[in-house]
Amino acid sequence: MRFVSPALKHFVFPLLSRTGYLRRAVGTGPAVVTYHGVFPSGYQILSPALDGNLVSAESLSRQLMLLKSRYHVISPDEFLHWIDGEIQLPDRSVLLTCDDALRNTLTEMLPILSKLDLRCLFFATGASLAPSPSMLWYEELFLMLLEAAPPFTLSLPEGGVEVTAAAVDEKLRRWWDIVERLSRFEMETRREFLDRTRLQLNLPATWRERFIGDPALASRFLTLDLAGLRQLVAAGMTIGAHSLSHPVLACAPSDLAWREISDGRRQLENALQQTVWAFGFPFGNASTVTPREVELADRAGFRCAFTNVGGGFGAPIARLAVPRVHVTADMGLPEFEAHLTGFYRSLRKQLLGVDEAAMGA
Repeated sequence: MRFVSPALKHFVFPLLSRTGYLRRAVGTGPAVVTYHGVFPSGYQILSPALDGNLVSAESLSRQLMLLKSRYHVISPDEFLHWIDGEIQLPDRSVLLTCDDALRNTLTEMLPILSKLDLRCLFFATGASLAPSPSMLWYEELFLMLLEAAPPFTLSLPEGGVEVTAAAVDEKLRRWWDIVERLSRFEMETRREFLDRTRLQLNLPATWRERFIGDPALASRFLTLDLAGLRQLVAAGMTIGAHSLSHPVLACAPSDLAWREISDGRRQLENALQQTVWAFGFPFGNASTVTPREVELADRAGFRCAFTNVGGGFGAPIARLAVPRVHVTADMGLPEFEAHLTGFYRSLRKQLLGVDEAAMGA
């Protein structure tokens, strides 16, 4: 959970950035930042709760130019050699990563990376290997709940889902509970639950067509296909695994969690004909990643794995639980630098006694 007051965001972080304090306070070791995509040109935000993980092209450009001018952006291969103990990294080294492999990573993000001659580690799910255009299932569920006219009742007794919602904020609060419950099932069963959800919410069978046919919506919500992943590789980027279908792994039975992790790697390697050495835990916070998932990533042969919390310089780095700075839509440049340098994490630990960076250490 983020801890940023208006005073910190608008006064403290900008002051510390302007004076250079944040750069002087940099801790040791590399920092890792992660994105979830870039808003496509012409896209209108549907919901802050849904779209808050993406950033604008302008914000991404400013953040990357800051990194290139004041820090040392390393390649994924350099990070791998460092974590294997084979090389030393320069001070203030930063690794760029991006989760989910949405289409906008190719159309909006790659041109910015290429212009600045930077490399990024992209984590892709099995959806990128599907024969037809795919959305991430939990975003598809969110969109259905968003479009459904309240009040409504959703009953999926086999999945433990019984929801009655009379207001927009109420149905969206229940979304995460449904995601956790359906993460216990194989993707094929989840697909059946989604189909039943559409029927119960009285959405037409064609409701997904506008997300496929509209260029801005397709770039925002559809994942890359195999050809898109290969374009990223051809541009010098690295592909890591992000599970088969992006469930909450901690909610899944052990055999299903194992298949999500190990088969996700195997299928990507077969499709790309190259080694996939990195794993990005889906959702990646303390409630969705337990020691079991860390052990499974190790058993699946990954040389390192990444969480989505606790990042910044000075954070303790475990090989199979590398903390990352999760960049969000509302994160201004001074706040970005406060997270990157580890100042935010240290302040949060002092005020709340919480250190998410140590969750997998």
